[in-house]
Amino acid sequence: MFLVLLCLAAGAGASWYFSGEVVEVDHSPWPATVTIDAVSAGKVVVARSKDTLRPGVYGLDWPEGHYGVDRHSGHAILEGVVSSSSHTVTRRLKLVRGRLAAGMKVALDANVYEGNPTEAVGLPFTSVKVPDELGPMPAWLIPGRMHTWAIVVHGLNGGHEDGLRIAPTLHRTGLPTLLITYRGDIGAPRSPDGLHHMGLTEWRDLQAAARYVLAHGARRLVLIGYSMGGSIIAQFMERSPLAHSVVGVVLDAPALDWKATLSYNADEMGLPSFFAIPVEWMIGARIAVDWERLDALRHTAALHLPILLFQGTDDQLVPISTSDAFARELRAWITYYRVPKAGHTESWNVDPRVYEQRLVSFLARIKPQGR
Repeated sequence: MFLVLLCLAAGAGASWYFSGEVVEVDHSPWPATVTIDAVSAGKVVVARSKDTLRPGVYGLDWPEGHYGVDRHSGHAILEGVVSSSSHTVTRRLKLVRGRLAAGMKVALDANVYEGNPTEAVGLPFTSVKVPDELGPMPAWLIPGRMHTWAIVVHGLNGGHEDGLRIAPTLHRTGLPTLLITYRGDIGAPRSPDGLHHMGLTEWRDLQAAARYVLAHGARRLVLIGYSMGGSIIAQFMERSPLAHSVVGVVLDAPALDWKATLSYNADEMGLPSFFAIPVEWMIGARIAVDWERLDALRHTAALHLPILLFQGTDDQLVPISTSDAFARELRAWITYYRVPKAGHTESWNVDPRVYEQRLVSFLARIKPQGR
């Protein structure tokens, strides 16, 4: 009997822990898992791994001195692979801020850029506060000449810096762009219970942002969502009276079926897929959850509009099968790109030029010039 109780307690503890990965607010820095072997002019040698071998562009972050968890004091941009050996990878390095030396542990950051739009990518912007039911939500507004505006929605425990990768492309196309925060973000109000709700409540913060831009000159909206940002957009499109203003959606590794995502993560950790069931129960004990509503494939009628969908083939958080099924179900509406070698929300990173060409082509189809 004692052994049964012990197993039940261990199962409950594990379920609580993994439910926390979904619902708890955590803005800790990216984990420092990459070892620096050598640094020279314009190059860095790092320990070989699947991540450090990926093509494309990434950020490097490391702490120096005392900073809040939302900032790294050391930062650089890691570019393409120059060479590799059985133990190391040599890559191009630029824009190093801080001390970077052999023996250090650093974090690989898919978001690449750090700082505000001017500091990071040289774009003009205004810091604004979006009126919301919970209080003002900080956002960055990058100006443009069009009446079609873009709203960028980041993923779980992210921030509005996440959208800086595509901000220059949106700016070149003329779209004013609002990079938003939502409940639980740094500088934003928390949910009443202090937890994330997987899009079930956060969509109202997107609605507040849509209301804000429509009051400031927008006539039509393009919504862009990463990971849980995709879930937030799906909830908005199904439930908001402002959804009719949206003329296009861009989704990058979207969390469109949370049950499938939990099962996939159990598989990725080497656990039996049924382990996701007690995690679902624990999530349901911590927040009011509607699993049927969190499956966008059951509500596709709300998404009958042009959609651009990116999904990395090496995504270890969101199953590619969900994006595949979504693209099949909405084949008349979706332009779908499976991106080889891309991890979670890293489709831009592995080949920015191709990603941006596809984004520009999509936007050209849905927005008339000068509108």
